[in-house]
Amino acid sequence: MFDPMNHGNLSVSSAPPISEGPPRVLVVSPIAARQGELVEVLERDGYEALTLKDADELLRVVAEYEPDLVILDSEQDQASGAEICGELKATDPKQHQPVLLVSWQPLEEAQLAAGLLAGADDFVADAHRSLELSARVRVQLRTKRFVDALYRVRSERDSLRRDAACDALTGLLNRRALERNALDRVERRERFGVLFIDGDRFKLINDNFGHLVGDRVLILIADMLRAGLRPGDAVGRYGGEEFVALVAGAGPEAARLVAERLRRSIESLEPPVPGPSRITVSIGTAVFDARGSDDVQAVFRRADMALYAAKRGGRNRVVMHTPECEVLGELATPPSSPPRSSVEPRASRSEQPEAGSR
Repeated sequence: MFDPMNHGNLSVSSAPPISEGPPRVLVVSPIAARQGELVEVLERDGYEALTLKDADELLRVVAEYEPDLVILDSEQDQASGAEICGELKATDPKQHQPVLLVSWQPLEEAQLAAGLLAGADDFVADAHRSLELSARVRVQLRTKRFVDALYRVRSERDSLRRDAACDALTGLLNRRALERNALDRVERRERFGVLFIDGDRFKLINDNFGHLVGDRVLILIADMLRAGLRPGDAVGRYGGEEFVALVAGAGPEAARLVAERLRRSIESLEPPVPGPSRITVSIGTAVFDARGSDDVQAVFRRADMALYAAKRGGRNRVVMHTPECEVLGELATPPSSPPRSSVEPRASRSEQPEAGSR
């Protein structure tokens, strides 16, 4: 029998993980004889028993030792077992902490109901019936194992989903997830702005300072983009040093203003050392018009062309899509090449042919 109240500063790390040993059951009763009777049943069944006399320490002990089951005497010194059970259950509603209430005295039906309504997972009306007590403990521990396994599976599933949707370096949405987000907005016919954001002269950063510095620059840009957008917006790494942001509800001028704010914020970043003297981006903007026959490819292409215009106009600037952007975009694409779909894979913009260095 183990009494957590008599072990000083012993922390949870001093005990092996629950999965490496027998299930641990915490017995809470102010009466030593009742503790001993319950412990005898538990140890006979191969469980590790922990005892606690003062229910005031229950929350601390549960948090520190993480028992698989709490057996709570319905008679306590300061409050009823049902009240203590309710307090324990209220501390973390998402955590499955099974509680078994037990009684040594005959109970009224209302008392049983009160305990169950307080959150108890089961109620043993006569703790002297050791076979029944043993069976109910076994059922609760079995249920706990099933619930824990389900939580692990769900956690692993959610982790896989996050990994499938996120860029490994920056933590932003990856290209596929970003395009799915844009398609969902189009299907709902919601207006949104599209910002194509490209790091200026990024190839020179990699060539002069190495790819580790280049990665640090990308992370700085990504963090600033994430911080600079609202919860209803979306931003992802589209490939290489290129990012795309979707601004919910934005019209042409609103998209331009958001882009300009982001551009200035990135320009104010402190570059890594060693690294470039400053970090800048060029941004092209376009807007999905829910009233027309636009699709994702069309609005992405317009933002893409505006970004080319920003690059050819001197970089570190924002350009809204206009018919002139289309002309500049065609000039930036080799005549022998077929028109590019904006959602098809391509080389980074630093590798695209252009008059002069980017």
